[in-house]
Amino acid sequence: MAGLLHKAGRYLFGYDAVESKNRRQPPTGRLRSEDKELLPHQRRKLTSASRDIHRNFTIAAWAIRKHLDYVSTFSFQSRTGSADLDGRIEDLMDWWSRPGNCDVAARHSLPRLVRLAEERRTVDGDVFFLKLSDGRLQAIEGDRVQTPTSGLPQGVLPTEFVHGVQVDEAGQAKGYAVCKRPASGADFMFERLIPAPYVVHHAFFDRFDQVRGISPLAAAINTLRDTYEGFDYALAKAKVAQMFALAFYREAVEPLGEVTGEDADGDGTPEKDYQVDFGRGPVLLDLEPGDRAEFLESRSPSTEFLAFTQTMIQTALKGLDIPYSFFDESHTNYSGARQALLQYEQSADVKRHDVRLMLNNLTAWRLRLFIADGALELPRGMALANLRWEWIAKGIPWIPAISREAVHADRLARSGRARRGGRLPSAHLGTSTPAAGGKSRSISLARQLISLAQLPYTITQLAASVSGRPGLSSSSMATAVRCPSLGLISE
Repeated sequence: MAGLLHKAGRYLFGYDAVESKNRRQPPTGRLRSEDKELLPHQRRKLTSASRDIHRNFTIAAWAIRKHLDYVSTFSFQSRTGSADLDGRIEDLMDWWSRPGNCDVAARHSLPRLVRLAEERRTVDGDVFFLKLSDGRLQAIEGDRVQTPTSGLPQGVLPTEFVHGVQVDEAGQAKGYAVCKRPASGADFMFERLIPAPYVVHHAFFDRFDQVRGISPLAAAINTLRDTYEGFDYALAKAKVAQMFALAFYREAVEPLGEVTGEDADGDGTPEKDYQVDFGRGPVLLDLEPGDRAEFLESRSPSTEFLAFTQTMIQTALKGLDIPYSFFDESHTNYSGARQALLQYEQSADVKRHDVRLMLNNLTAWRLRLFIADGALELPRGMALANLRWEWIAKGIPWIPAISREAVHADRLARSGRARRGGRLPSAHLGTSTPAAGGKSRSISLARQLISLAQLPYTITQLAASVSGRPGLSSSSMATAVRCPSLGLISE
């Protein structure tokens, strides 16, 4: 009796989510790290699937580009407090941003490198930047960092690696195994083990103990692929429907009109072959009583298919937090579009923070090299740790519900003023509210939007993460960030 009451209590008061009732797929009960959930061969399949849908499906490619528009576009401004020094630093960063100065392949400028890095992070899950000794960068796509089966340096064991990343007992990266892509049919070949201080790892993380990034599109891949294939099937069906046919329904046994067919079977009676030409003016069909003619119509695509496809697209866009109103501007009204933009800006700001951390890391490393090479001389009394800067995101400002007079004043302000360098408008997107003493003050909503998580970054805060040796002096820090004898990583 006690056992029966115990089972009844568990059934009535337990968690339904853990009960298997054969109405849905039961949970596996396996609890593993995210890197164990996605094994190396599965990671390769996921990367291939995400690249394929990005390459071939217009909506997926558009969603990724829209994500990049909001997340990966930044402008640099020095904030040392000295106008001359700020100008010199900005000139040096502008020089370094050119393709021949920052990209080892001399193809991409720094803004494009950042955009491509965010694209690879979104599609592949992560990407790597190798900091070379001459101050240039080399991008390493995520599929080239993997645990090799052979060729590792002596004393280095494959068990020390997690998906190509050599980690210590605490899970911190010590090195990255870079492999060559196979020429044809062969497996990846180990090429070089690069120490972690010379590499910047840009990735999407969802777990604390996760070593490699996983694309946010992983949850939307099947939905995007099904929608893509559904479009093809619907289009094929619509093409067939356009080749319309005219069906005659007759009750009489006599031929309809003049029989122009030939006697194919030799029985003396020619087979029926009706000639109807729709290309010459109006067509009159004089049918016998009880006869009728109808066009065959499939009504493809159906309204149900269109509604379901819309739901599928909405679901897939949520993989990148993109509102459906971005895809279909007529889907909602002004208030709905504005609210969707506000929520997306909140989501995009979190992703911009990761890009900003990567840019701060690269900026600190490059400024150290400028100082070590003598290209940047600090004023007397100013130490390396006093250098400050900020990477300002070029987002699209939202427009609040304001009066017509305020909109007119805002337009005048934007036409007459801009932030130094012409990079970001400093217009006031708000109303003037009375302040103490009868004066008025204007709230700059644009400045409020870009001020979150964009405090200037100092080199001291990056010393440990870039050089791996906190508390170094200016000269020793500049030496530590140089990558010794690491040349190009061949394709």
